[in-house]
Amino acid sequence: MLPPEKYIPIDCGFYDRIEAAIVQGKTVRLEYWGAEGQIVATDTRLGDTQTKDGEEFLLLPSGEQIRMDRIISLDGIPVPKSC
Repeated sequence: MLPPEKYIPIDCGFYDRIEAAIVQGKTVRLEYWGAEGQIVATDTRLGDTQTKDGEEFLLLPSGEQIRMDRIISLDGIPVPKSC
């Protein structure tokens, strides 16, 4: 399944899981849809979250911005689709 073109908000509980990982500063396993439609899997810390033009983004310490509805899973837990 390819990521959506139009932004779809992620599940509120999962957003809380992302926020907790940011506060804890722990390394997590993050899987998401890359810019070319490929699945990207990386072990990383999470930097911050940002809302821009009605879309939510996860910021990584590398400077990469991932639109939250492109996240597939965090530490093996799949993302429910919406609140």
